[in-house]
Amino acid sequence: MRFITVILLFSALGLTASGCFKHAVEVRERMPDIIWPNPPEIPRIRFVNSISAPEDLYIKEGALKRFFRFLKGSERKSLLAPYGVEMDAEGRLFVVDTSNRNVHVFDSRKGDYYTFPDEAASFTSPIDVAIDREGNIFVTDSKEAVVKVFKDHGKKYIKELGRELLQRPTGIAVNEKTHELLVVDTGNSEIIRYDLDGYKVKGIIGKNGSEAGMFHYPTNVFVSGDGHIFVSDSLNFRIQIFSPDWKFLKAFGKPGDGPGYFARPRGVAVDSDGNIYVADALFDNVQVFDKEGRLLMDFGGSGHGYGEFWLPSGIFIDADDRIYVSDSYNKRVQVFQYMKGDEFLRQ
Repeated sequence: MRFITVILLFSALGLTASGCFKHAVEVRERMPDIIWPNPPEIPRIRFVNSISAPEDLYIKEGALKRFFRFLKGSERKSLLAPYGVEMDAEGRLFVVDTSNRNVHVFDSRKGDYYTFPDEAASFTSPIDVAIDREGNIFVTDSKEAVVKVFKDHGKKYIKELGRELLQRPTGIAVNEKTHELLVVDTGNSEIIRYDLDGYKVKGIIGKNGSEAGMFHYPTNVFVSGDGHIFVSDSLNFRIQIFSPDWKFLKAFGKPGDGPGYFARPRGVAVDSDGNIYVADALFDNVQVFDKEGRLLMDFGGSGHGYGEFWLPSGIFIDADDRIYVSDSYNKRVQVFQYMKGDEFLRQ
């Protein structure tokens, strides 16, 4: 009897799927045309999309996946508290969800969506994600004080790093120029350098303090295409910049409540022109600086509408200068486009 019931359910799902197949690509509500700065200035940033669930990228769940999820009694989850965000070389978007304690994977090219890990490699408090050239995926777990390593686009757990060394790992990045994995240990106010071949510790950068090269509760790290390293030195209210061999180059920022100042700098990223983007969790905006740390503009603001933020955290910029911002308390990732136009943003 159970077998017959399962067959009937599967058939119903199949019929539903075939009936919906012609409408697999439904038209979402038109996104508003929001740009920064406002006219008459030349627009440089345009709002593109808001991602809370697979449907926001036109990813539809197939009948077979719905069937097996039905058998497991599980629900399809949306983003609840996104933080780390990254894209691999094949265009898959990885979003760390600290509340769901998993990583969402959106593959819009193949129309696929899934989450990881399984129970064998479950997270306690995942924060950030990084991906190397070989496709290995690294996720920090702040409360468990480890970095967990996956392959096969997150579907296979490999190992963990840093147990009994890390205190509270948060931000993470790969430096392909030096073949290193960089892990921000907020609790120890330092950055751990791992060799990507054998995952051996190559060195430890920084210590607690306010001098150049020191950190006070750093949170995020980003590596530009030329190997330069950008660190959100959060409670020193600044961004520090290092060469690929960790020579201190410069720092910018100070505490304050106006443009060009920081309250809680979190995610940091760099576009193709070298402009530096910093998400500030208390200002609810993203500030954009030139290579010298001079403020160019900001976008966003407090709120729940498109182009507004509530505790923004992680930020990632892809090869096409699309900017992905984890809008944590609004339970979404917002996407923006840096527009070069006839002139560059930097002056």
